[in-house]
Amino acid sequence: MINLSRSVSAGAPIISEIERRSGQQISACYQCGRCTSTCAGSFAFDYSPHRLMRLLQFGMVEEVLRSRTAQLCLDCMTCSLRCPMSIDVAAVIDTAKAIADEMGFKDTERDLRLFRRGFLKNVRRHGRLHEAGLLSWFNIRTRKFTNDLSLVPLLMRKKKIHVVPPRIRNKHEMRRIFREINGAGKPR
Repeated sequence: MINLSRSVSAGAPIISEIERRSGQQISACYQCGRCTSTCAGSFAFDYSPHRLMRLLQFGMVEEVLRSRTAQLCLDCMTCSLRCPMSIDVAAVIDTAKAIADEMGFKDTERDLRLFRRGFLKNVRRHGRLHEAGLLSWFNIRTRKFTNDLSLVPLLMRKKKIHVVPPRIRNKHEMRRIFREINGAGKPR
C-alpha cells in the first residue's frame, strides 16, 4: 500500500492507488462525455464525471480529492453503465472519495454524510427504511428541529409515512448482509 500522506504533489502514486482499488484504468477514458450526459446529479457537482476523469488523467489529484462530486454522487451507476469503454466511473469516484477521507480532506457536505449514516443505521435496525425515524433522527442531529415538519400531516394522510417502524422478518439475514457489505456488521 502506498503512503497516503497529506502531500498530493506526487499525484501518480495516488492515481495508481485509485486504479488498484477501483480495478479501473483511468487512462482508458477518451472523454466521450456519455457519463456526464446521463448523470442525474451532475448539475450539482463542481466537476462532471468526465471532467473528474480528465483531472485524474492530467494528475490533478488535489482538485479531485477536494471536489464535491464524490460527496454528492447519487451512486446510481448510470455513468458506469453508459461508458463505451466499460469503465466503472462510479467506482473511480467512490474510491477517490474514500482516499480523500483517509487523507483527512475536509468533508464539505457534512449533512449528506450524516444522512447516509443514519439511513444505513435505520435500515439495519428495522429491516427496511422507517422514514419517520430517519427524519426525526436527522433533524435532531442537524439541529433543524422543524425541518419538513409541515409535510408530516400530508404524508400521513396519504399513508406515505408511518409512525410505527416496520418489523424485521429475518434479523439474521439482515445482519449477514451488513457483515458482507462492510465486514463489521455496523453501518459506517
